[in-house]
Amino acid sequence: MVTKQHHSAANILLFFTSFIAAKWFYDTFLRVYAHYISNYGLDFALFLNVIITLILSYFTFVLLKFCCTQQIKSTSIIISYLIYSLLLVYAILLKNIGHQGLVLDPLSFIHDIANGSRFVPAMNLLMFIPIGFLYPPSKANLSLSLLGLILLESCQYVFHLGVLDLGDISLNFISLLIGNSFHISCLPRWIEGHTVSRSHQS
Repeated sequence: MVTKQHHSAANILLFFTSFIAAKWFYDTFLRVYAHYISNYGLDFALFLNVIITLILSYFTFVLLKFCCTQQIKSTSIIISYLIYSLLLVYAILLKNIGHQGLVLDPLSFIHDIANGSRFVPAMNLLMFIPIGFLYPPSKANLSLSLLGLILLESCQYVFHLGVLDLGDISLNFISLLIGNSFHISCLPRWIEGHTVSRSHQS
């Protein structure tokens, strides 16, 4: 009982530390970019700030927990991917409801970066890495990946959910390729060796 109480107290302390660190990181580096993802008024923006801070707190907690124990629970990986999937759905399909646009330049992100808009290109370059990590690169997988990205961007245009931007497709495809490269590296085996399944969790 004492051990469980100490374990619970340590987790609470660790999460509180994670929350403080996540809030500092968000306020210092990310809050200035909040307008890119909150287009529905001040109340929604405040709500989104809280949600993002809590999500960052969770990921920070998982990271610190791993640093302390050198192990990560399989349930933590599943929850992380669920959170990531919800964020992806929001970013792709819900962030710009009512907007429609068309950009046919596959290198449009270069123009954005040159004009000082680096946040959106950076997010487009990073956002699909976790998906690419799940499968190896092959002609079939790469073709399906590109087709999927084109369909997503087309849905944004057809249903007035954002801009069909070929530059976004270019960066998203590179993002998937980066994830694919991680999949064929030693990283999956390293993660598997440090993952504790539910049946082995105390």
